[in-house]
Amino acid sequence: MINLAAVSSASGAGQYYSQDNYYTSSELTEASQWIGRGAEALDLRGRVDEQGFVAVLSGKLPDGSSIPIVHGEHRPGVDLTFSAPKSISLLALVARDERIVVAFRESVNATLGWAEKNIVEARVWDPKARVQVAEKTGNMVAATFLHDVNRNNEPQLHVHAVIANATKASDGKWHAVHNDQLYRNQHLIGAVHNAELRSRIEALGYETVPARNPIGGAFEIKGISRDVIEAFSTRRGEILEALAKEDRRSPRERELAALATRQAKNPEFSPEARNAAWQATAERVGFDGRDLIDAAIERSGRKETIWSRILDGVRGIGAKGVAIASAMGLTPRDGDALVPERHGRLCPTEYAAAQAVASAARDLGEREAAFDRNDLIRTALERGGPVLVTDIEARIGALVDKGLLIGGERLTTTEAALRLEHRVIDLANAGRDAVAPLAQGNTVAANLQQAARDLGLRRLNTGQEIAGTDVLQSHDRVHLVQGGAGVGKSAAMMPVSHLMKQEGRAVFALAHAGRTARDFGAKLDAPASTVDSFLGRFRRVLDGSATPAQVAESRASLAGSVVMVDEASQIGNERLARLIDLANRTDVARLVLAGDVRQLPAIEAGKPFELLQKEGLATSIVTENLRAQSPQMQGLNAALESRDMGLAFEILKPDTLEVPFAKGPETAARLWVTAPQAERDRTLLLASGRAMRSAANAAVQDERLARGELVGEAQQTTVLDRVTVTREGARQMRGYQEGRIVEFRTNLPRQGFARGDRGEVRSAEGDKVILGMTDGTVREFLPDKLARNLSHDAVSIYQLKEIGLFEGDRIRWTDNDRDRGLLNGDIAHIAVIGRDNITVLTGDGQRHELGRGDTMLERLDLAYAINVHIAQGMTADKGIVLMSEREKMLNTTQSFLVAVTRIAETATLVVDNVQALERDVTRNPGGKTSAMDAAAQPNAKPELPVPVLELDLSL
Repeated sequence: MINLAAVSSASGAGQYYSQDNYYTSSELTEASQWIGRGAEALDLRGRVDEQGFVAVLSGKLPDGSSIPIVHGEHRPGVDLTFSAPKSISLLALVARDERIVVAFRESVNATLGWAEKNIVEARVWDPKARVQVAEKTGNMVAATFLHDVNRNNEPQLHVHAVIANATKASDGKWHAVHNDQLYRNQHLIGAVHNAELRSRIEALGYETVPARNPIGGAFEIKGISRDVIEAFSTRRGEILEALAKEDRRSPRERELAALATRQAKNPEFSPEARNAAWQATAERVGFDGRDLIDAAIERSGRKETIWSRILDGVRGIGAKGVAIASAMGLTPRDGDALVPERHGRLCPTEYAAAQAVASAARDLGEREAAFDRNDLIRTALERGGPVLVTDIEARIGALVDKGLLIGGERLTTTEAALRLEHRVIDLANAGRDAVAPLAQGNTVAANLQQAARDLGLRRLNTGQEIAGTDVLQSHDRVHLVQGGAGVGKSAAMMPVSHLMKQEGRAVFALAHAGRTARDFGAKLDAPASTVDSFLGRFRRVLDGSATPAQVAESRASLAGSVVMVDEASQIGNERLARLIDLANRTDVARLVLAGDVRQLPAIEAGKPFELLQKEGLATSIVTENLRAQSPQMQGLNAALESRDMGLAFEILKPDTLEVPFAKGPETAARLWVTAPQAERDRTLLLASGRAMRSAANAAVQDERLARGELVGEAQQTTVLDRVTVTREGARQMRGYQEGRIVEFRTNLPRQGFARGDRGEVRSAEGDKVILGMTDGTVREFLPDKLARNLSHDAVSIYQLKEIGLFEGDRIRWTDNDRDRGLLNGDIAHIAVIGRDNITVLTGDGQRHELGRGDTMLERLDLAYAINVHIAQGMTADKGIVLMSEREKMLNTTQSFLVAVTRIAETATLVVDNVQALERDVTRNPGGKTSAMDAAAQPNAKPELPVPVLELDLSL
């Protein structure tokens, strides 16, 4: 595991890292060491002395250079902390296998060398472009410190790699380090280190197994029980206990808990006293470790590893490669476009790397049409095996040379993804000048305004009127309506729907989310469904398996109809291609896609709504904001529309509260709870991420309890918290952690599972998951046998979570019960908690009694605070936006825009560092990638013959 944090003080860092009694007692290596080509250039070598270390962190380099001060202060650097798995720490520090200390230090140095070459950047002036640009420098100045205890004086082998804020750029000058890529790639650095460390540990003769939560390829040494590990992990126990009180578990939530439970170090606790305490604990739990060490030394002497044993008796290079890939949990199959080599052409390690990269590309490609090259490396390394980062990089290079991966230095896509985007464009273009107008003449605009009056709407503004007129008078089957939040896109479509129904045409209302579709259908007074459900009805027409009668029936229901899609930016490449294909095949008169390219995009790969606009498809643009009511919100919306983040934060400044990171949730909660009840109901509490949302929900509940608004004992309820996993990820073992729930979403006859079956993970080892089923049976499930080509999830994985519910609590549904109208994301309230049931009051005033065993009782969560994904499409008079500069990956222009534009009157921002947040939101636009954008990068070589699309419109 690695952790990255800023060094706040040069002198404080010098004192902290130079506490000799905090270093490992091993005499095999110096406890501190200078690392990096930058350090070599400054003649900084060997042991780190405190005086020189403080000077470098202060920006004063040994050659007389100084790092320029930016914004009035010098940043000393960052601390990249590498922590060994607990089993490794125990064998190294308690059982005293000193070979491990050397291996750990070597793995850290190798990882830092890779990061120096591939990650470290500076910003330098480009005289041609007349702007500062980021460039990789290939050098860094780092000081490493080897420590052996955590804050609870437990064995924890770790290295602090303090990367000074100094690197030499191509202009020959020393510059400050541009840290964005370090933060962006800290999980990749962790994966590189895990692979380096695992390789060395296995070479020492140990067997390794994936960790319980194998993020980044995390692992443990086989043979050390969970009880032993937890006996030496009271620090982790404190953090988990703090999390358990509020049912939180994400990495950022662990950081919140770590801050809250952090103790000062005890420098008076001598190494001798520590060792005595460790030996006492080891004796109490029955841990010795000598048998493991002796067996490992014996295997190491024979140069035997777990991978060499797998190959015993396997004949042929091809068979050996398959054996290793299979042991990694991968499923090699013929016909894999990303593994085109003939069987036996690649050596076993190359073949394993090839399968890891192919699996990683499928994994990432489900969510992004193009992905960062570094994300591809990280995801491939997470597959484990005898594969290092150099193997993965070599394989990616080979695929680029073959034209199977396309892109530049950073953004990469696959040939298949590029073909799909061309298909979306070709399908849309096939509908150009292909249909007759829905209405003609000079009275179209007047008819729209009359329809608006008939519906009780305000007069359409110019943009709305033009959009409606364009939809009706177009000769194109597909028409786009682009408009920001609160401009009235749905209102513009209501008169169109009204007129079309008067003419006898069928109108269909679609959206990605069920509740959005329902609300959109209510506005249009039209049948509503999700895009997935709509496509599912006509699946056989699209896949070619429909009978002539079924084709005729589908054409009869859709020909001449108007299909309107709200929040169309949330539809990805694959689904939009199928939707346009269906419209073409069944002669839909108009497919209207209404959305906003600047709001949250699809979960799956692609941004076709934006892509079609760039390709020149007919688009009506609506700009006048109807939601913003106050001068503050009108100014904010104008600033966001012009992409002026500086102005947006300046407007928010009087209503911004800057508080410490750990105090943010309770501050936001107090703002919401102290408002009058009527005002609370009109106020959204928006949190940037899951950690802040969970903490804010817990804080609101605590505040309401303290005020006497919630009384009695909490009803402890076990709910299902969905684990985010792709279809390719579901084929890997890492998601099947003990205690998680697996629900089957499709029939798997070969494995004996039916849709709706459900079981709890009892164990997961090798390629087998043992499930305790709801009927009391115990069954075996093989994730790697799941089909690769499914268009839907074969399984869903959940983490069980305990929440306390009180009468009056605000909740949201986390899944759908369409029969009762309870839709994912809808808000409800706990009305009554009885002995055998809970009564909820929904937003439309309906009361539902959920008896014991009701499935919806486990598909809910607290909803005082919600995130922007749930909030998209909502409107409120007031809003409290809770953000943190530490949530760097979530702090995007897009998410900030969605959060703020939900609000009509007053927005309040609660943040720990407003200046850093503004910088992050400005730099990180968010949004999705495009395969065509990746192929258009400098150095990208797309050699892709794009066939002319031939459509059969005679069905």
